[in-house]
Amino acid sequence: MRFEISYRGGPTHEVELAGNVVVLGRDPACDIVLNDSKCSRRHAVVEDGPEGLVVRDSGSANGVYLNGKRVDTARLQPGDTLRLGDARLKLLPELDETVVVAPDDLELRTVAGEVRPPELDLPLRNTPAPAPPRVGRPAPPPSRAAAEPRRAAAAPAGGPHRPTTVVLLAGLWAVFVPVSVAGCLLAAHRLGGGLLAWTLGAFASLVLAGLGTSMALGLRALASWARHLQIATAAVGLLACPFTLASATVLVYMTRPEVKAAFEGGARPGAGNGAAEATFALSLVGMLALGLALTAIAVLLL
Repeated sequence: MRFEISYRGGPTHEVELAGNVVVLGRDPACDIVLNDSKCSRRHAVVEDGPEGLVVRDSGSANGVYLNGKRVDTARLQPGDTLRLGDARLKLLPELDETVVVAPDDLELRTVAGEVRPPELDLPLRNTPAPAPPRVGRPAPPPSRAAAEPRRAAAAPAGGPHRPTTVVLLAGLWAVFVPVSVAGCLLAAHRLGGGLLAWTLGAFASLVLAGLGTSMALGLRALASWARHLQIATAAVGLLACPFTLASATVLVYMTRPEVKAAFEGGARPGAGNGAAEATFALSLVGMLALGLALTAIAVLLL
């Protein structure tokens, strides 16, 4: 299968894969990796079956569009265009070997009332006859290893990139889950351990654990909604005095154009941004350590 892949406002790539099934999506394990945040991890499947090529939606969030019309399952013809998120895939015709024959080679001669091909009129020589031309034999399909470089060409150079500070924030949200659950249960115990207290504690535990898990996974996947929710939680954190500086650091970091581009298109940071990432990550760790120290002091004094 041959596809011409393009992104909105980006370059065009061509990819050719062997096999009867091609998986399209944002997951690096897919046959064609689409570096677009609007694409699902396993967005669609193109399969070569008895009726020809068929595209099938794999339960994606934003759907599959064939020549501008949304479809769940549809047949594909060369020249058709699929749109998955902001990625466009145009099906190209297969390349077969073609033998060009000159008109003189098709001329038949009549000898003694017989119609004979022209090559039989040549004098006999002690030289081997030339091998017949290869007609209609397709080129052997490329191996899986040969298809890997073409698959990588479907995504912009560099592939998806997780900035260091985003990875740190995802890890902090993962740590937040058990800490919040333990804090809610401890608060329920301190309130007397009655039915109402334990009910409220369990409910708060579920809400906070769900928030922490969603944020950890969303930030790791560079989901656009995770960035917006991180900005909102950081704005609320400005009201928590011990962690005001940490929240301000997160707000400044999340509103940077490079970070916004990473969440929207998976762009790699340019030159010099590596030092900025390290600076923000260390600043965030320092501000969190300061907030924890102030919290510990306040608990001891109270």
